[in-house]
Amino acid sequence: MAIHYALFSGVSGLSVNTDSMGVISNNIANSNTRAFKSDRAEFEDLLAVNLNEFSQLGRGARLRSITTNFTQGALSHTGGITDMAIQGEGFFVMRTGASDGGDSGGLTYTRQGTFRFDRDGYISDVHGKKLQGFLTGADGKLETRMQDMQVSTTSIAPIPTTRVAMNVNLDLREPVLIEEFDPRKPNETSNYASTVTIYDNFGQSHQATIYFAKDKNETNSWNWYATIDGAEIKGAPPYDELGRPLPAVIGKGKITYDETGKPVMPFRTKEGKPSFIDVMEQSDAHEIQFANGSAPQKIQFNFGPVEDENGRMGKTTSTSLAARSSTLYHSQNGSEAGYLKSLKVDQEGNLRAVYTNGLERRLGAIAMATFPSPGGLQKTGQNCYGQTYRSGEPSVGVPQTGTRGSVYSASLEESNVDLASQFVDMITTQRGFQANSKTITTSDSMLEEIIGLKR
Repeated sequence: MAIHYALFSGVSGLSVNTDSMGVISNNIANSNTRAFKSDRAEFEDLLAVNLNEFSQLGRGARLRSITTNFTQGALSHTGGITDMAIQGEGFFVMRTGASDGGDSGGLTYTRQGTFRFDRDGYISDVHGKKLQGFLTGADGKLETRMQDMQVSTTSIAPIPTTRVAMNVNLDLREPVLIEEFDPRKPNETSNYASTVTIYDNFGQSHQATIYFAKDKNETNSWNWYATIDGAEIKGAPPYDELGRPLPAVIGKGKITYDETGKPVMPFRTKEGKPSFIDVMEQSDAHEIQFANGSAPQKIQFNFGPVEDENGRMGKTTSTSLAARSSTLYHSQNGSEAGYLKSLKVDQEGNLRAVYTNGLERRLGAIAMATFPSPGGLQKTGQNCYGQTYRSGEPSVGVPQTGTRGSVYSASLEESNVDLASQFVDMITTQRGFQANSKTITTSDSMLEEIIGLKR
């Protein structure tokens, strides 16, 4: 009898609206949960009875799915170094362990970046899950293997200088000097000079002065001479008439400029890009040993573009133009001993350490995962998600690559729950529940009338 169908349809309506109210209640409960993504209950009808070939009678409704809304939540500044938020697509990758009930080595995904350092220096959450990333190798480049992010708080040993980079403009209008460069009177036998600090393996600093003298045999070509106080060099230093040590030449060479005023670069990197220095064989390195007992070291002097930590060649270089001689940029890769001072994370997810010696070193990069279908992820609690067949395989890389978003340190993502819309949904759900209860009581009244026909 169709009246019984009406009763069961009303019951199904009560059930689905109860499920909907549960979803709404969960959203409101997590309206202040960091990085929480709101859910939405979706229903579908039940078509189960064919009255005749032209008519079908529905049997009510059922819960079709609970869909997660992955829209961006607002970012709030916290000031905590290890707090991180994602702007855009992506999830932090976490490795679970026995302490949090997960399988050892299992991966889970989250957007809540409330991290901290544990006693071993690992970046982890309050449940012991460890943040995953790519650490740097000995060459300063990121390794391809994803692993736990760990920060060592130990000091860094002194680093001897192996490369000196200097971008200068040498005035094309300078006259050619008749006398060759003479360390006894360097200022009189050179057109320009610039100073840079270099370090030995003890971390002791030494002042090196580089003199530039216009070449008399070639057009727009300059000779350079790197000098250091002779008393700091191992061996008997040369002295002047007053018994003072003369500057010792520790390196020299030539810079030839083309018709655009840029230096001709005779070497190539392993990627085939032009380079002023021989980065592969180091055939142009100058050997030097200081008098303080430090080990011998080789130094290359680069007056062309400088290669950064990612292997990208810079655009700035030395020039020889009709402008006043000046030093535009100079650096060297050595340093004295240093201790960890602070940490910071940039938008590309690079974790950088700043040391007391002024050195900044990249320790690694945060791993970020994206999925072909984020809606297919399974919520596993603790603001984490698990991979499923419907979500697809994760694509893991560093932030700001592919479709991956940016990382903002000292910030956290807020919940994307809209309380106003949740209360509107609550009203419509409540009214839907009331309406379905009325269909049940009305159907009951109809059954009562039928039973009363016997009186």
